[in-house]
Amino acid sequence: MKEFDFFGEMLFEEAKYYLEIAKSEEDGSEHQVASLHASLLLSMSALEAYVNAVSEELVSSFQLNIYEKSLLSEKNIELDKGVPKLGKGLKMQRLIDRIAFIYSKYSMKELSDADLWYMEIKQTIDLRNGLVHPKSVVQVTYTQIEKALWSVLNTVNALYLAVYKRKVPIYNYGIQAKVLGE
Repeated sequence: MKEFDFFGEMLFEEAKYYLEIAKSEEDGSEHQVASLHASLLLSMSALEAYVNAVSEELVSSFQLNIYEKSLLSEKNIELDKGVPKLGKGLKMQRLIDRIAFIYSKYSMKELSDADLWYMEIKQTIDLRNGLVHPKSVVQVTYTQIEKALWSVLNTVNALYLAVYKRKVPIYNYGIQAKVLGE
């Protein structure tokens, strides 16, 4: 999982970098909007990379039933001589459902509207979906995308705390980008 964690970390670092570029641009300018879009999309890619890495480790290392393995690995269930097994076919799951399942199972807590990080990541996913699957013009602001990056970071951290009982290593850096060339 470490290599994939590194990829998630790299994507999140790129998202932070584009957020900082957006901050230096004139509000509403084409350059700012493009940087904000890049930041949002990269942060969501980072979230998916982390969720996929955690899911892969859980499927291979933890005792899960066939349904749980299917949900996390996004594989269909097939019968092999009457025995249910993971198939090779893709069975897509909503990202928010995978996040909720991992958190609830390993924290042993049911999610509710009181879980601020959960409410915020749902808003961030909705914002990303509006950009990726537009039905109207999506206007984004620096503040929205800054909040989106925090929601991604808080979600990954909540999953790490639930599964591994420790903070995700990138949590202490917040959303401040590293200096290029480091």
